[in-house]
Amino acid sequence: MGTYVLSPASTNPAKKRTLSKHMDWGPKVGESSFFDTQLTAQIPGTSKLFTAPNGVIYEISASDRDAPLKAYKDNTATGGSLLTPVKSYKPDWSTAKRVWSNGKRIFVIDADNTVNVFEQTAPATGDGAISLITTLPRSNRLTEVLNAEDVWMVGSVIYTLSTDGTIAHQTYLETADSAGAVKPTLGASVTDTTGLNDVTQAWSPGPGVINTLSLTDDPNTTGRISKYTTGPFTGIKDEVRTGILGDVMADTASCLADPDPGVPPYFGTPPTNEDGLPTAQEPSDTTPPEPSNTVTGKFTLGNGQPVAGLQVTVTAADVVAGSDSAAGAKEPVVGSATTAADGTWSLTLPAALPEAVQKAMDENRGALNLNATATGTTSSGVSVLGVDALVAVPPKTATLRAAGTEETAALAEAIDDGHSVPMLPNTVDDATATDPTPEQEKRTLAAQTEADPKATDEKTPMWQSDRGALAADYNPYLAGGKDVSAEKITTRDSGSCSTLRFKKASKIKYTVVGEAHAFWDAKASFEYDDTMNSTIDIAVNSNGDWKVGGSKQVSHETGVSTGYTNKGPAYARQYQVPIEYIKYKHQRICSGTVRATWYTIEAGRYKVPSGGSVGKIGKDVSSKDGLTPYRNSPRSHRAKVEPGTYFQLSRKKSSKFGNAVNFMGVALGVTTGYDKNHKQKILAGNRTSAAHLIWGKNGPVSSKPGVFYSF
Repeated sequence: MGTYVLSPASTNPAKKRTLSKHMDWGPKVGESSFFDTQLTAQIPGTSKLFTAPNGVIYEISASDRDAPLKAYKDNTATGGSLLTPVKSYKPDWSTAKRVWSNGKRIFVIDADNTVNVFEQTAPATGDGAISLITTLPRSNRLTEVLNAEDVWMVGSVIYTLSTDGTIAHQTYLETADSAGAVKPTLGASVTDTTGLNDVTQAWSPGPGVINTLSLTDDPNTTGRISKYTTGPFTGIKDEVRTGILGDVMADTASCLADPDPGVPPYFGTPPTNEDGLPTAQEPSDTTPPEPSNTVTGKFTLGNGQPVAGLQVTVTAADVVAGSDSAAGAKEPVVGSATTAADGTWSLTLPAALPEAVQKAMDENRGALNLNATATGTTSSGVSVLGVDALVAVPPKTATLRAAGTEETAALAEAIDDGHSVPMLPNTVDDATATDPTPEQEKRTLAAQTEADPKATDEKTPMWQSDRGALAADYNPYLAGGKDVSAEKITTRDSGSCSTLRFKKASKIKYTVVGEAHAFWDAKASFEYDDTMNSTIDIAVNSNGDWKVGGSKQVSHETGVSTGYTNKGPAYARQYQVPIEYIKYKHQRICSGTVRATWYTIEAGRYKVPSGGSVGKIGKDVSSKDGLTPYRNSPRSHRAKVEPGTYFQLSRKKSSKFGNAVNFMGVALGVTTGYDKNHKQKILAGNRTSAAHLIWGKNGPVSSKPGVFYSF
């Protein structure tokens, strides 16, 4: 059955609202699916909608005086429009408290609580005459309808949802008096259930079924659709889908049939078996990356031109003992280099690292997190700074010597260097780097993305403010009102130099590290066991705003096994683990003079908050699954999973999860390395009437898919 979701109204009435069509596949069965058809339409922000059976949708317009009521037909089943115009009407219900319909009758609660009943003479098409035929008499039974949180109708039965979580129903009847006038009556109220917590809406796709929508303060659980049958009231699926926000309306059928269990849920043209698809196989390691003692990078002007002759200092990032003290902690230097004519630099790490650096690297399973810093002055005298975050995996470590070839190759996937980094004005100070207030943080893209129950595939923005949104024409190369992006730069480091870091703030945040998908006749698993194995963005602030660039490998042991297994069918969720994030202040000091000041936000260690979870289910990502996304995928990315078998990713890297965490108004992205302890897995059921199909996000599932989806 078609189910429509109208996006929440904006505080800006000029902003349009989006109507999305979903399909409720198998309304009466536990193995049901509620999937997005990806068909949408736009309506004015001041309009309201209500639905009737047969795909008829009505718009109540507050701005169109000539046509305050419009009827549309959903013709998407035959390739037409979601809102195909049918007819305009004169009744103005823009001030009505509530409107609902069973097709033949339209019920309107006016501002004075009068309930008028209108007739639609062509309920199947929505293009008949609409006229007032009667008014419901005042009674205690009507008061229950007037006070309801939600009202809907199936045939002659009116259902109500009360604010205390009670669902009840009454029968609506009509008789005619001697003059032929319609006399309406409401039957006695019958309670279906009580105590539904957090439920704000309910609807029925047909007789004997009730769906509810519950809202919570947690974006990972809010917008949850639950499914029940009546006679007696019985729960058949507690979580059909989450992340559904807005006004939910349903097409309604006079009867509901169970779907064919051998057909995957779909909308539009039925799916057909695709010949020649390969059976899914894991990515091969024909050319695994090699551990290396050498790291590289590049520094440029803001306009992209190279900067030659810069002194580059490379320090170890994970040795932070003493950074809580007022004196800060010195970052151990592992080497230095000078940029060449093309701005590039290269450093071969010493065979023997300082003891503290070696210890930090071993605790990080052989991955060495590094910072490369260069200071300079432009031709007009503006101080500039370049900071790069790198990950190296030296080959001659105790950790790698003890590891097998497979683990060594998996760890080497973490190598992340060779970045091109622009030199930025170095104007930040303690006043401009204070922590954002709660109200300021709420205005940031990071906070808004975190609060949105819909997961985003968008890339993490390179530039961010921790106090709100940056202007569209934001220019990070302005200093004193002048653009210095093309000015020549000379190195500023001289004499005896050291880099100090000071810990300013920290917080544990649940962070997206993966997801798994299972659509039809399948189970999904995501495993994240024993060790961390994720690469997390670092954010740098040198000019008052934050630039995301470079990364940090978090690979230490956690001592816990977490994730989810065998969820589904019709299941796709992200997974989050608790990680401590730290805000540092850094200073580059040469011969007693501060040459540069900057701030960073970095991932620390896996850390479970007091009373918190070792990991938890994240947002619903099932919109990426199903027939429409499959048809939109490149054919080369597709494969099949044989019935009764499984496929998993346990090699290479995952896709980058953009905006995976919000720390103090700054969003960071995360990539997870797949290995024997970190997997995305699908287990196909035994049905053979249709193929179990998967496809990679970034490429074929046998190469570097990053993440795979399911149909």
